[in-house]
Amino acid sequence: MRLTLLNHRFLLLIAAATLPACYTAQGNRAWADRAVYSVLDKANEQVLGEQREFVVERAIDTLRKRLMTTREPVTLSLVQALDVAAENSREFQRQKESLYLSALGLTTTLNDFRVRFGGGGTATADGTSDTSADVSLTDDLSASASSVVGTQVVTNFVQTFMRSVINGGQFDGSSILNMTITQPLLRGAGRHIAREPLTQAERNVIYAIRDFERFRSQFAIDLVADYWNVAQQMSDLNNVEANYNSLKLSRLQIEELYNAGRKTIVDLGRAQQSEYSADAQQVNSKNRLQTTLDSFKLTLGLPVTAPITLDAGELTKLVDQGVAPVELTEQEAVRLALSRRFDYQTNVDEVEDVGRRVIIAENALNFGLDFTAAISVPAQQGSGLDLDWSKINWSAGVDLNLFLDRIPLRNAYRSQLITFDQTLRAREQAEDQLTANVRRSLRDIQAALDTFRIQTVAVDLAGQRVDSTTELYNAGRAQALDKLDAQDSFLSAQLNRNAAIVDYAIARLQLMNNLESIRLQPQGLRFDMTLPMPSSAAE
Repeated sequence: MRLTLLNHRFLLLIAAATLPACYTAQGNRAWADRAVYSVLDKANEQVLGEQREFVVERAIDTLRKRLMTTREPVTLSLVQALDVAAENSREFQRQKESLYLSALGLTTTLNDFRVRFGGGGTATADGTSDTSADVSLTDDLSASASSVVGTQVVTNFVQTFMRSVINGGQFDGSSILNMTITQPLLRGAGRHIAREPLTQAERNVIYAIRDFERFRSQFAIDLVADYWNVAQQMSDLNNVEANYNSLKLSRLQIEELYNAGRKTIVDLGRAQQSEYSADAQQVNSKNRLQTTLDSFKLTLGLPVTAPITLDAGELTKLVDQGVAPVELTEQEAVRLALSRRFDYQTNVDEVEDVGRRVIIAENALNFGLDFTAAISVPAQQGSGLDLDWSKINWSAGVDLNLFLDRIPLRNAYRSQLITFDQTLRAREQAEDQLTANVRRSLRDIQAALDTFRIQTVAVDLAGQRVDSTTELYNAGRAQALDKLDAQDSFLSAQLNRNAAIVDYAIARLQLMNNLESIRLQPQGLRFDMTLPMPSSAAE
């Protein structure tokens, strides 16, 4: 190996020119993004069967920013609401960042198993009065690597240039090359032991993608449910206002009849009381709607003062879709959920993770026995920049560590055994909880179906009762109380039917989510809400 002073200076100039670009903040940010997105591409293909474009930064032109500069009213459809949440929701952004950081952590662990370089240099001057003064320049380049079988290699190359300034001497150089190799033979030996940090980091990214997909689907369903609930309250408010207007008209008619002596004070009092009750119900409905709408804005990540309204036609679409029984037995639904749910798959895999850590803790109980070897190559005599490969110094041996303080090792091993049992119970708990969630979703669907059928009949009967009591009342053959009671029953049946339709649609989506059957688009939160329920035959 020969390195002249000219070549040495040339390499230093190249390093001085290139290092600033490597250390810029913007350059490192782009570098990290490329590494993370590459990791996520591979992990997405493993979990989802496809690569998906992922960008951690928030969108620049968002509805929130536009609303901060304008007071123009905005009506959001259901699909638009999902898009707005994907751009503006703080929780959605936090989940994206969590996924990014998990992949970023893997790049750190991957680096631990790559060749890592180090380098630097020093320049010093020292002297004694005016009799001597020396200048020295030293630079070194090092490289280290850890293999997946536990082998550690460290290499160091050092060059030193010295010159006597007062005596006018020339730069004299020297160099030396050192290399050491360490291989565990007992404690820490084996691919499964040495590679464990990388194995766990890779699996953590898989878990993070599963968690992100579970969050996306649940968050989308929750948004849809909130949207429908607001739309339902808007419809309810319309019914309440119509009921108030009807009761107000009835009170005016009864008041005229009372003034004409054709109705009693009791009839008038009942009419007034019903009007006041309907007015109070109207006030409460308006207040409840505004509170729910503000909460929905917060979920979307929009200012609560933003003039946002929802499309009432979305509830009409929901009603037009109707309701239908789920042709899926409880046993089939539970089996599908356990075989498809991402979070349950992670629960199962975590048992394996802890099992590996038990093996590692058991391995740590062994003595430390490491094989070590080292070589050192000095400079040639009279030519300080040339290495003399004929004078290699070498050494080899073993290092023994008895680890006589056994209590920490004992406790770590016993703790891992307990953790393993806890993880098994956590998996059992997850299985039972998932089964309970599926059973509850099926019951909710059935309850909503039964309620819808009942309230549909109730609306028809209540409507007929309103018509008949109104005719009888106008003919003087029914009391005001009968008419008012019929109107109250009609309003109550309408509100209950709307609630049953929304409850059915939400329960159906929740069951599909429990079966991991919600298929969101690769980015954002959109999905097809008309997808059929999966069946056992599809598996």
